[in-house]
Formats: sequence, C-alpha cells, structure tokens
Amino acid sequence: MTIKSTSKRIFSENSTIIVDRTMMRSRMREFGLRTARRDELGMALRLGEQLIDDSLAAEDVVARVHDITGVTAWVAGAPINGIFLIIPLSVVGEQAVRNSKFTPGDPSRRHLAGVGEPCGGVYVGVYAGASKPVRRNIMLASATLRTEIFGPVPCFARAATDDGARSMASLGFKPAGFGARDLFVQEAISKLTRTA
Repeated sequence: MTIKSTSKRIFSENSTIIVDRTMMRSRMREFGLRTARRDELGMALRLGEQLIDDSLAAEDVVARVHDITGVTAWVAGAPINGIFLIIPLSVVGEQAVRNSKFTPGDPSRRHLAGVGEPCGGVYVGVYAGASKPVRRNIMLASATLRTEIFGPVPCFARAATDDGARSMASLGFKPAGFGARDLFVQEAISKLTRTA
C-alpha cells in the first residue's frame, strides 16, 4: 500500500502524515539545498537574521529541533547564501500554534513531530536567500514541500518582512488571527489517499 497526495482541497483538523524524509532530502537537493551541518548553523542563522532584520532561534535550539525532526535546518551554497528552517509539528504542536502556546524560538519536545512520528502541521521558521536566484530556489523548494509532502496538514509561517507577507498571500496563506504577530496559515490543501 502506498500513500499519495491528491490535489483536492480538504480542511481536516485530524489529518496527520509521516514525513518522508528521504523524499524531502531528494527534493531539497533539486533546489540546491542540503541539511545544515552542526558547524554551519551559526553562520546560517546569522545570515538569516541579517536578511530578515529579525532574530531567529538560538543555534543550540535549532540543532536540538533538527536532531529530533531530522528535517528542520537547511542551507544553500558554499559559502552559505541561503537558509530554510521548517518544523514538523505533532498534533499537540499544531494545536499549540492555534492556541498561542507554541514557542518557535524554543519549541517543547511534545510540539515536535520526531522521525517516524505523526505530523499534524508544519511551521516555517524562515526562508531567506542572499540573492534573487537563491531566494527563488528556496521559494520553489518551499512550494514543492508544501504541495508534495505537507499538503494534507496545515502550514504556519510568520511574515518577517513585507515581501514575505506578499509572497505568502500570493501562495494562498491568510493572516491567522492567532499566535505570534504576523502569523499566517494555510489549511490543508490535499488529502491522503491509499492505493494498492
């Protein structure tokens, strides 16, 4: 039995997925992204903070979350010229975002979907690139992950910049009206189907 996404829109608060980390790594490579090594995190986070003119999570927190999820910290370039942080949420974590109890700068372990655990939502921490081609590739990677991997669950992201807010609105995200300031949400955009 395989599980695939369909393009039909559904909005279910109870949908969960198991993140296909192998597929995710493969798709990210197509856009010039790779998982960040521990020794690259500091440089990547400083670049991200510079590009969005805002603070991000501490290096040790990002390393901890990445160790749990296996797919949180991504970078582009050598030297690093892009960063993409994404947090697969547990069902409890997805509800914590909605109830303003999720702390993206230091998430609780119970709010994270670890390797092989059910994922009830996804939180995009940052996507930023130092040049237009890098930003384009990171945006394409983000859209691909949204449709191909995380479509059956809601996606949350904060608009750190005006460009980010316009970008999210163009992709169908709406202001959440809950949670962190400038938080946007896009409910599930696909459903899981099982085929033999």
